[in-house]
This record gives sequence, C-alpha cells and structure tokens, in this order.
Amino acid sequence: GLDTAVTHLAATTGVPVVALYGPTIAERWSPWNSRGEVAQQCPEPRGTQRTGNIIVIQKGWDCVPCGKSGCDDTGKESPCLQEIETGQVLESVALLLEGDAEARQHVG
Repeated sequence: GLDTAVTHLAATTGVPVVALYGPTIAERWSPWNSRGEVAQQCPEPRGTQRTGNIIVIQKGWDCVPCGKSGCDDTGKESPCLQEIETGQVLESVALLLEGDAEARQHVG
C-alpha cells in the first residue's frame, strides 16, 4: 500500500525514511527487501518504532492496527493517521538525519 511502499524501498536501498502508518498492520507489512522477504521486522504490533534505517510512526491506540480502510471500513477517514503530530514526525526526521550525518563522517 501507499503507506508501506516507501519502507520496502528504504529497506532495499538503505536510505533512511520516516513512514506514517495508520490502520496498517506493521508486523505483517514490515519492510521487505528486493527479494520480497522481510528485511527489517517491526518489533511491536503498534506505536512508533525503529527498525534499521526506518522509523515507523503509528498511534499506540488499542484499536490500532485494525487493517480497515477508515474506522467504519468505508475508506473515509482514519483518525489514527490524521492524529499523528507534526512534531513527532519532525523529531523522527531529525533523528535519522543526525544518524545519517554521523555515518557519513565515519566513512569519509
């Protein structure tokens, strides 16, 4: 799906990425590698977590993950995705950029 596609690309290329998951079942859709195998297993069933070069941001609500298309399964709205806070996303991006800069210093 659209929320997991970038994690599969990141697992294959090693590019750091922050992914926003709504009702997606993170354990089922953990990042795949180029051979279609789970490359980096999400350790938790919900909530924000890091797996390798990927940070998955997801609400820790009891109803998450439901795997539905919207709360009423009609494809309308997923509050669990809409309520992810901008500050949390920016903090996660900064964390990955910081780590990426450190990695480049050790190589060069």
